[in-house]
Amino acid sequence: MDDVLVEAHVTKPQRLARISQEWTYILRVRARWAQDTDLRGRLAERAVKDLRSIGISEHQLQRLATADRIEVELVTLDPSGFDDGDAYEAASEMPWEYLISAATRAEGRFRPLLITRLLRNGLGRVTPHPPKSVLFVESAPGRLNDQYSFDEEEERISAAVGVSVKNKKRSRPLEWETLKTPSFSKLKAELHSNNWEAVHVTGVDNHQAGWFIDNFYEDLESDSPDRLKAVMDVHGRLRDGMILWEGTDSELPVSFYQLAQTLVGRHPPRIVTLNLYYSGARIGRELVKSGAHVALGFLDEIDDEIAENFFQEFYWSWCHPDNAILAISDAFLKAWQKVSAKNLHGTSIVIWMGRSVFDDREYKKRPPARATSRRRTAR
Repeated sequence: MDDVLVEAHVTKPQRLARISQEWTYILRVRARWAQDTDLRGRLAERAVKDLRSIGISEHQLQRLATADRIEVELVTLDPSGFDDGDAYEAASEMPWEYLISAATRAEGRFRPLLITRLLRNGLGRVTPHPPKSVLFVESAPGRLNDQYSFDEEEERISAAVGVSVKNKKRSRPLEWETLKTPSFSKLKAELHSNNWEAVHVTGVDNHQAGWFIDNFYEDLESDSPDRLKAVMDVHGRLRDGMILWEGTDSELPVSFYQLAQTLVGRHPPRIVTLNLYYSGARIGRELVKSGAHVALGFLDEIDDEIAENFFQEFYWSWCHPDNAILAISDAFLKAWQKVSAKNLHGTSIVIWMGRSVFDDREYKKRPPARATSRRRTAR
């Protein structure tokens, strides 16, 4: 294993938007190619080519292929020469996990690989330990209530952390609470008045609501244009977020920024896990930016059974380690290894961190290979 620090900088950020758009589409139609070995091989070659086109050389990829951990870091952007905001959003939306995994495998990687996203928020080191308190938040307000039930997911997550919601038994000291379809204000009050180490959120995201409820956003535009404007970006696209409710608004779309501000109170949680479509790019990013230590989510759509299984495996690995107590990133990798054995090619489960995984690791020699994505203007 190569134990030399490798930093691969993105030097052509103006290409990020196009590449991100293309790969986002490719992964959304993964059912067409996931079981085709030849197609996956060609996509791996394309990943190498596209990473090379933004400044990451094949030699660097060969070095990164020997790593067991790779980190993609978002840093301050230089706005000269291109649209700063567009590059930032493209870098957040980019399926780095698949691109880097496929490209390094094409360059000879055979070892398990953990890929994390870093947005430094100034948090100090946290000694690894299972959560002492868990808040389970479920939300299917208004007409969505007929579409969703979260009882099985609640049972899975509670059992994984050491609680039985049926008979109220606990296998270890732990505070557990469930919020069933809370209003926006009630959710905010709970997170801002109490200290929860882990928060699991499950429900319906803004995009999914439009699929379930006919004319949802058309009616919103007619009845509450200000509400709709609050969840649209400058390009007229629907922002990522989640459906809650408040007052007479029985189905209230909340933007990723509002949601992050709501879930991160005076005592930022160590982790927020998001069983929501389209939660990995912006909701997870904003949670960490707002002060959470770690956030987990999905870049696009995912099968409900797979999502619940992943989070169950994650919390079990974190709360019931086989040997030494695991850091969150280690529990994440262990859970991913278990679910990825089910041919989940192209499934992007994202982990955002406010502190580098390399800051807390102890090494006998030099640190292992690391990649950082630093966007600079083209030279």
